[in-house]
Amino acid sequence: MKPKAAELEALAGRLRARVAERRYPEARSALQDYCQALRKTAAGLPPGDPRLCRLEEDWRRLLEETRRRVLAGRTHARARLARLPRVPGLYLEPCPARHTWEFSG
Repeated sequence: MKPKAAELEALAGRLRARVAERRYPEARSALQDYCQALRKTAAGLPPGDPRLCRLEEDWRRLLEETRRRVLAGRTHARARLARLPRVPGLYLEPCPARHTWEFSG
């Protein structure tokens, strides 16, 4: 069980690092790898094994931690975008309709 636990912890660390770096597509891949390893580990344990409960607790803790970090990252990005200077209505006004025979010079 030790090598599998070490593998799960390494995959969880990889997920945490990708989320902390805001590399969300890679974090998604890391989460999928973690879940796949978790399934294999859980499938190798007998039913009713107390280690299953610990695996579930670890998984829930990691999921909640990841969710909070992603929400915090989104909030931070939103705040950074709000601080950007506003561009005047350059692209907000629609272009006047033109006919094909009109020439813009």
